[in-house]
Formats: sequence, C-alpha cells, structure tokens
Amino acid sequence: DSRLVDKVFSFGRKNNNDRKKPISKVTPHHMAGKLDPMRCAQMHYNSDGSSANYYIGDDGTIVGGVDEQYRAWTSGSEANDTQAITIEVSNSMNGEPWKISDKAYRSLVRLTADICKRYNIKPDYNGSTTGTITIHKMFQNTDCPGDYLEKIIKSGKFENDVIFEMGGVTPTPTPTPTPTPSDLPEYYTVKKGDTLT
Repeated sequence: DSRLVDKVFSFGRKNNNDRKKPISKVTPHHMAGKLDPMRCAQMHYNSDGSSANYYIGDDGTIVGGVDEQYRAWTSGSEANDTQAITIEVSNSMNGEPWKISDKAYRSLVRLTADICKRYNIKPDYNGSTTGTITIHKMFQNTDCPGDYLEKIIKSGKFENDVIFEMGGVTPTPTPTPTPTPSDLPEYYTVKKGDTLT
C-alpha cells in the first residue's frame, strides 16, 4: 500500500472482496461531511456494506483502509471497484458545494499520483466509465463526489495536477513574444530642406 499513509484502520476481510481484475483506475469520493478519516473508516467498518481503500482528512491526513489487494465497497459497482483504488475525502464544510480543503486536495493529488506510478496508470478522466479516473455518480444516483470536487475533476485540473505530481509536463501558457527591433515601426524626424524624395 502507499508509503504516504499516516495511519491505518485495518478492515481485515470485512466489507471487501478479492479483486477479479488488475488495478487500473482511481475513484475519488467525498465523505458528504467534515469527518475525521479514522472516524469515517470506523463508520464504514461498522456498516453492512461500505468501505474504501483510503480516507483523507480535512487536514490532509491519509488513512489506509481496505488493503489495495482487495476490492473495497465504495462505488456501488463491482465492475468499477474491482479495478479501482477508492479514496474518500473529507469535506471542509457540510452542505453545498461540498468544498474540500487545499490540504485535503493536495493529499488526494499526491496519493493518486503515487497509485498511478505504482500501477502504471495514465491519469485520464474522459467522462465515461472507460477512463482511468472515475466518479461515483457514474454508477449510482448520488451527488458524490460533490459539486466542488466534481468540477475540479471534470475541468481536467485534477488529471493535470496528478500528471505534474508524477513528474510529467502540464501545458504552460505561450508567452507573448517580445518585439525585436525589426518588428518595431521606424520613425524619421523631418529636417529643414527635406523633400518627399
């Protein structure tokens, strides 16, 4: 599992299954509230059908949940979760737009980049279930991952931030060229005695 983990909440074999396919996706979720990541993991553990591979707190703390070798129960889709590492992220406030903190987002980017490097995944959100970055609402009638995080993912920012974290190159604005002397207009000061010729 990831070297970025600060704490571990061990699920053992509760609320998870063996994977049927190799890991090839990452699915970020939101907790639908400002929750301590250990508390969220505990709530999932005590439930009859929820879990995640990782939990990220508002302060950026990363908690390991279900071991990566197992499929967590997070997205309501066996087909997705058997291929995905799933990550629950705490919100920084309750209610719309379900904002997450900069520290939580930074940890999400770092963790996703680490997963993508280790499993040779090219980050790609393409708006469908075929992408390597998927979201919960693709599989169930839910608001997850929340309006704030969904906009960041759909805009391409998340994908680009992960690629940059992996050591890749993100597009930079093309600078406006500085005019060279030959590009500048030429001026002549008229002197007494000058003619048009």
